[in-house]
Amino acid sequence: MEGAVAKPWDDSIKASKSLTIFAGPSIPGSVWAGVFTNAIAEFNRLSSANTLGVTFTASTTAPDPNNSGGANVQFEVANGKIGFVSFGTPFSLQVIGTSLFGDTKQVSVKYGDSGPERMIRAFIVLPATPQINASPVRGVGDGVKLLMAVHEMVHACGLTNADHCPDDLFNGSPQPRAGSTPADDKIEVNGPKLLPPLFLAPKTIAAIQNNWK
Repeated sequence: MEGAVAKPWDDSIKASKSLTIFAGPSIPGSVWAGVFTNAIAEFNRLSSANTLGVTFTASTTAPDPNNSGGANVQFEVANGKIGFVSFGTPFSLQVIGTSLFGDTKQVSVKYGDSGPERMIRAFIVLPATPQINASPVRGVGDGVKLLMAVHEMVHACGLTNADHCPDDLFNGSPQPRAGSTPADDKIEVNGPKLLPPLFLAPKTIAAIQNNWK
């Protein structure tokens, strides 16, 4: 697919057709606690419906900071900077705690000077208290938070910002639309289409399928 720059996972992980995901210490007690569980179910529903070739499984074991043990993916929320260590290397991610945008760090290794680059970890960070511009400004509904989480899980599958699709939940510049209640909040994408309900367009489906062959 022209322009696709998705990063494949290590072959041993790709063979399992599953990524394990750990809810980090920032999740319990946060507005994301229930969304995390629902996001796994929603991604897996989309995977089954579209034959994506990869699912997520919740893990109770954090990624080991020094080796390949533990979960493949860590899921956290933050208001500002949050630090991690992966394979002995510290790094940080930063999000605005009230925004509607998260970030995902894809950790990869290169096998030899001319060998392929393969993902070995992913770290998802979402804003701790995302807000929407209603009257007055308030916390966004769980439907939009679900979209935000699944969007970052698509990045954890290996897709990059260059793979963003204007037509579905993987839109890189979604437009929030406040509802009369948080449950009615939506994200508008190209079309215009309003989400939720969540869906994937053919471009995103093909990108994930090709990355997990």
